[in-house]
Amino acid sequence: MRYLAAAVFGAMLLASSTHVFAQEAPEPTPAQIRAAAEAFDRGREAYKAEQFLTAAEQFERADANAPSDTALEFAMRSRDKANNPDRAATLAALALRRHPGHAGLQELASEILERHKGSLYELRVTCAEACDLTADSKIVHGAKALEHTVYLVPGQHSIVADFGKGRTGTQSAEATAGQRGELWFELPEPPPEAAPAPAPAALPPAPPPADDEPREKPASSGWSPAVFWTGAAITAAAGAFTIWSGVDTINDPGADYVRDLCAEEGADGPNCQAAYNEGRDKQLRTNIAIGATALLGAATIVIGAFATDWGGGKSEAVRLERAPSRTALRDVRVSPWLGVNSGGLGASGRF
Repeated sequence: MRYLAAAVFGAMLLASSTHVFAQEAPEPTPAQIRAAAEAFDRGREAYKAEQFLTAAEQFERADANAPSDTALEFAMRSRDKANNPDRAATLAALALRRHPGHAGLQELASEILERHKGSLYELRVTCAEACDLTADSKIVHGAKALEHTVYLVPGQHSIVADFGKGRTGTQSAEATAGQRGELWFELPEPPPEAAPAPAPAALPPAPPPADDEPREKPASSGWSPAVFWTGAAITAAAGAFTIWSGVDTINDPGADYVRDLCAEEGADGPNCQAAYNEGRDKQLRTNIAIGATALLGAATIVIGAFATDWGGGKSEAVRLERAPSRTALRDVRVSPWLGVNSGGLGASGRF
C-alpha cells in the first residue's frame, strides 16, 4: 500500500510539474517521493477527521519532500480551517509565486489573501544569497530563496535568515495590521573556525623502582598452611580417641573374659549376653572411630598435597614445580586396622 501511494503521488507530482517553480523545487529523490506520499496520506486522513492543524503539518511535510500544487493547496486550506490566518496567507503568497500558471490555485490563494490581509502585516524579506527563513522560531514553509513574503499578526517578531554553514542573521519586525514592511539580510561572515586544541605534553617516563623499595607480594592462589595443620591436629585427636576406644574395647570386658564367662554360664546366660553385647558395642564404636580417623587423615593428605600454598605467595610456576604430581599421589591407599586379640590399633598406607 505504501508503494502504491508513492506511485500515485509521483504521478500527481509529474502532472503538476509544469507549475512548479524550478529554482525552489529540485527534482525529488525516490525516497523523498515515498516520504511525501506517506505524509500526504496522513494529512488526508487528518483532514477528513477535521483535525486541520495536524493535516496542515502533514501536507506541508509532503510539499517539503516533493513540492506539488495539490499538497500546497490542501496545506493552505488546512491552515485556514485551523484558524492560522498568518500561516495560511504566507502559504498563499508562496503559491502565487511558485505556481503562476495554475488558475485554480491562483484563485484560492488570492481569495485567502483578500480575506486576511486587512488583519495581518505583510513582510517582504530579501536575502543577499538564497536563505531559509524562521519567524518567531517557526520555519517559514518553502525552499531556500532570495525573496520571501511572510504574513504576521500584529506585534513584535523575530526574523532569522539562515544561509547555511553556520551563517545566520537576525532582525526584528514591528507588525501593524494592514501595513507592509521590508527587511534586507546581508550575507554574514562565516563563523571563525575553532583552533585545534594543543596536543597534551608528553609525560616523562616513570623512574624505575629503587632496590630498597618494597615490592608487591604476589597474590596467593592456595589455602593457608594453617588449614593443613588444623586438619592434622583434628586427625591426631581422632586418632587418640580411636586408640583409647580400642584399648577400652580390649580391656573392658575383653575377649578372654567374655569367652570364660560364656563357657561357665552357657551361651544363654544373662551375664554372658550382657558382656557380649557390651563388647560388641564398644567394638562398633571403635570401628566407626577408625573409619572417621582414616577419612580425616586422607583429607589432610589431599589438602596438604594439592590445596595448600606452601610457597606463601610464590609464583605459580614455582608452586607448580614444587607441588607433587597427581600421578605420584593417585595410588596412595590408607587402610585402618584394629587387632582385638593382639591389642594393636593403627592405620596402614601404601605408596
